[in-house]
Amino acid sequence: MVNKLVQGNDLVYMRQETRQAMPDVVDIQRKSLVSDKQGGYTEGWANAYQNIAARLASKGVSESVAENRRDVQADFTLAVPYDQSILQADRVVHTSGTYEVQSVDAGKSWITSKLCQMRRL
Repeated sequence: MVNKLVQGNDLVYMRQETRQAMPDVVDIQRKSLVSDKQGGYTEGWANAYQNIAARLASKGVSESVAENRRDVQADFTLAVPYDQSILQADRVVHTSGTYEVQSVDAGKSWITSKLCQMRRL
């Protein structure tokens, strides 16, 4: 008899329960380049996905000093469903503000969600 750690529909159940634990709703935006008709382009942002279940949590504040300038940055973690498309450098619009995706950690076995490291713009 083979004993598996996760059997049958266990992973499906875990994914459904994880999605239920995401109380926030976000829009995911992707950058688009639009010709300025002068040989260049203008960057724009458009919603690629709307009303996505998510959980946004603060990780705290980091400080740095460079060139006599103090920079205070609030860092966040965003969890989205395992099958949601989200890329590094996408933007996420939440009721509390707009955030830029710094990284996406989706390379796990038995993935139930994607975790993204975020920076508030």
